[in-house]
Amino acid sequence: MFKSVASSSSVFLDQPVPTQAEDFPSNQVVRQDNKRMKIWMIALLVLCSLITACDRRSDGSRGSTTANSQAQNDYDDQVKRQQAQLDDYDKQSRHAEEQLKAQAAMQKRADDMLQAQEDMHKRADALLVSQEQLLKRQQDDFARFEKILETWERHQTQYQKYLDSLEKK
Repeated sequence: MFKSVASSSSVFLDQPVPTQAEDFPSNQVVRQDNKRMKIWMIALLVLCSLITACDRRSDGSRGSTTANSQAQNDYDDQVKRQQAQLDDYDKQSRHAEEQLKAQAAMQKRADDMLQAQEDMHKRADALLVSQEQLLKRQQDDFARFEKILETWERHQTQYQKYLDSLEKK
Protein backbone atom coordinates (compact mmCIF):
# COMPACT_ATOMS: atom_id res chain seq x y z
CA MET A 1 0.00 0.00 0.00
CA PHE A 2 2.75 2.44 0.93
CA LYS A 3 4.74 1.31 -2.09
CA SER A 4 2.07 2.45 -4.51
CA VAL A 5 1.70 5.78 -2.71
CA ALA A 6 5.45 6.15 -2.55
CA SER A 7 5.91 5.27 -6.20
CA SER A 8 3.20 7.69 -7.31
CA SER A 9 4.64 10.49 -5.19
CA SER A 10 8.11 9.87 -6.68
CA VAL A 11 6.80 10.97 -10.03
CA PHE A 12 5.99 14.37 -8.61
CA LEU A 13 9.14 14.76 -6.60
CA ASP A 14 11.51 13.37 -9.21
CA GLN A 15 13.38 11.61 -6.48
CA PRO A 16 13.54 7.96 -5.79
CA VAL A 17 11.53 7.00 -2.76
CA PRO A 18 13.12 4.49 -0.46
CA THR A 19 10.99 1.46 0.23
CA GLN A 20 12.95 -0.22 3.00
CA ALA A 21 14.42 1.03 6.24
CA GLU A 22 18.02 0.48 5.06
CA ASP A 23 17.46 2.83 2.15
CA PHE A 24 16.74 5.78 4.50
CA PRO A 25 19.80 7.93 5.32
CA SER A 26 18.83 8.30 8.94
CA ASN A 27 16.30 6.29 10.85
CA GLN A 28 15.55 9.18 13.17
CA VAL A 29 14.57 11.62 10.44
CA VAL A 30 12.26 9.07 8.93
CA ARG A 31 10.69 8.44 12.27
CA GLN A 32 10.12 12.14 12.89
CA ASP A 33 8.68 12.61 9.43
CA ASN A 34 6.63 9.50 9.97
CA LYS A 35 5.31 10.89 13.30
CA ARG A 36 4.51 14.24 11.70
CA MET A 37 2.78 12.47 8.89
CA LYS A 38 0.77 10.36 11.36
CA ILE A 39 -0.22 13.50 13.29
CA TRP A 40 -1.29 15.24 10.06
CA MET A 41 -3.22 12.15 8.98
CA ILE A 42 -4.95 11.88 12.36
CA ALA A 43 -5.75 15.61 12.34
CA LEU A 44 -7.08 15.34 8.79
CA LEU A 45 -9.14 12.30 9.75
CA VAL A 46 -10.58 14.07 12.81
CA LEU A 47 -11.35 17.17 10.73
CA CYS A 48 -13.10 15.12 8.05
CA SER A 49 -15.01 13.21 10.69
CA LEU A 50 -16.14 16.42 12.35
CA ILE A 51 -17.21 17.95 9.07
CA THR A 52 -19.07 14.82 8.13
CA ALA A 53 -20.66 14.57 11.56
CA CYS A 54 -21.71 18.22 11.54
CA ASP A 55 -23.10 17.82 8.06
CA ARG A 56 -24.99 14.75 9.15
CA ARG A 57 -26.42 16.52 12.19
CA SER A 58 -27.64 19.48 10.19
CA ASP A 59 -29.10 17.38 7.35
CA GLY A 60 -30.13 14.52 9.55
CA SER A 61 -31.84 16.67 12.14
CA ARG A 62 -34.20 18.16 9.60
CA GLY A 63 -34.53 14.93 7.67
CA SER A 64 -34.68 12.73 10.72
CA THR A 65 -37.29 14.93 12.40
CA THR A 66 -39.35 14.81 9.25
CA ALA A 67 -38.61 11.13 8.83
CA ASN A 68 -39.34 10.47 12.51
CA SER A 69 -42.59 12.39 12.41
CA GLN A 70 -43.56 10.67 9.16
CA ALA A 71 -42.59 7.31 10.62
CA GLN A 72 -44.51 8.12 13.82
CA ASN A 73 -47.55 9.18 11.77
CA ASP A 74 -47.31 6.01 9.70
CA TYR A 75 -47.01 3.96 12.87
CA ASP A 76 -49.95 5.77 14.46
CA ASP A 77 -52.03 5.21 11.32
CA GLN A 78 -51.07 1.56 11.30
CA VAL A 79 -51.97 1.22 14.99
CA LYS A 80 -55.32 2.93 14.32
CA ARG A 81 -56.02 0.61 11.39
CA GLN A 82 -55.10 -2.42 13.47
CA GLN A 83 -57.27 -1.19 16.34
CA ALA A 84 -60.13 -0.61 13.93
CA GLN A 85 -59.64 -4.12 12.56
CA LEU A 86 -59.62 -5.55 16.07
CA ASP A 87 -62.77 -3.60 16.89
CA ASP A 88 -64.40 -4.93 13.73
CA TYR A 89 -63.32 -8.46 14.62
CA ASP A 90 -64.74 -7.99 18.11
CA LYS A 91 -68.04 -6.77 16.67
CA GLN A 92 -68.13 -9.68 14.25
CA SER A 93 -67.28 -12.06 17.07
CA ARG A 94 -70.03 -10.65 19.29
CA HIS A 95 -72.49 -10.79 16.39
CA ALA A 96 -71.47 -14.38 15.65
CA GLU A 97 -71.87 -15.29 19.33
CA GLU A 98 -75.32 -13.68 19.38
CA GLN A 99 -76.28 -15.57 16.24
CA LEU A 100 -74.94 -18.77 17.77
CA LYS A 101 -76.97 -18.16 20.93
CA ALA A 102 -80.06 -17.38 18.84
CA GLN A 103 -79.52 -20.55 16.81
CA ALA A 104 -79.06 -22.54 20.02
CA ALA A 105 -82.31 -21.07 21.38
CA MET A 106 -84.09 -21.86 18.11
CA GLN A 107 -82.66 -25.37 18.17
CA LYS A 108 -83.86 -25.81 21.75
CA ARG A 109 -87.34 -24.59 20.81
CA ALA A 110 -87.34 -26.89 17.79
CA ASP A 111 -86.24 -29.81 19.98
CA ASP A 112 -88.96 -28.95 22.51
CA MET A 113 -91.55 -28.75 19.72
CA LEU A 114 -90.32 -32.05 18.31
CA GLN A 115 -90.54 -33.63 21.75
CA ALA A 116 -94.06 -32.23 22.15
CA GLN A 117 -95.02 -33.62 18.74
CA GLU A 118 -93.56 -36.99 19.65
CA ASP A 119 -95.53 -36.95 22.91
CA MET A 120 -98.68 -36.01 21.00
CA HIS A 121 -97.98 -38.79 18.50
CA LYS A 122 -97.59 -41.27 21.35
CA ARG A 123 -100.84 -40.07 22.90
CA ALA A 124 -102.55 -40.28 19.52
CA ASP A 125 -101.23 -43.82 19.08
CA ALA A 126 -102.48 -44.72 22.57
CA LEU A 127 -105.84 -43.09 21.81
CA LEU A 128 -106.05 -44.95 18.52
CA VAL A 129 -105.27 -48.23 20.24
CA SER A 130 -107.88 -47.56 22.90
CA GLN A 131 -110.43 -46.59 20.22
CA GLU A 132 -109.65 -49.77 18.31
CA GLN A 133 -110.14 -51.76 21.53
CA LEU A 134 -113.41 -49.93 22.23
CA LEU A 135 -114.61 -50.55 18.68
CA LYS A 136 -113.71 -54.23 18.96
CA ARG A 137 -115.56 -54.44 22.28
CA GLN A 138 -118.56 -52.73 20.72
CA GLN A 139 -118.46 -55.15 17.81
CA ASP A 140 -118.21 -58.08 20.20
CA ASP A 141 -121.08 -56.67 22.29
CA PHE A 142 -123.12 -56.12 19.16
CA ALA A 143 -122.47 -59.68 18.03
CA ARG A 144 -123.57 -60.98 21.47
CA PHE A 145 -126.60 -58.76 21.37
CA GLU A 146 -127.55 -60.13 17.96
CA LYS A 147 -127.15 -63.67 19.26
CA ILE A 148 -129.27 -62.84 22.26
CA LEU A 149 -131.82 -61.15 20.02
CA GLU A 150 -131.90 -64.14 17.67
CA THR A 151 -132.27 -66.45 20.61
CA TRP A 152 -135.06 -64.30 22.07
CA GLU A 153 -136.82 -64.15 18.69
CA ARG A 154 -136.52 -67.85 18.32
CA HIS A 155 -137.86 -68.34 21.79
CA GLN A 156 -140.67 -65.91 21.02
CA THR A 157 -141.60 -67.79 17.90
CA GLN A 158 -141.54 -71.09 19.81
CA TYR A 159 -143.63 -69.61 22.61
CA GLN A 160 -146.02 -68.21 20.07
CA LYS A 161 -146.28 -71.62 18.48
CA TYR A 162 -146.92 -73.12 21.90
CA LEU A 163 -149.61 -70.57 22.62
CA ASP A 164 -151.18 -71.15 19.30
CA SER A 165 -151.17 -74.84 19.89
CA LEU A 166 -152.92 -74.33 23.24
CA GLU A 167 -155.66 -72.32 21.73
CA LYS A 168 -156.39 -75.00 19.25
CA LYS A 169 -156.78 -77.53 21.77
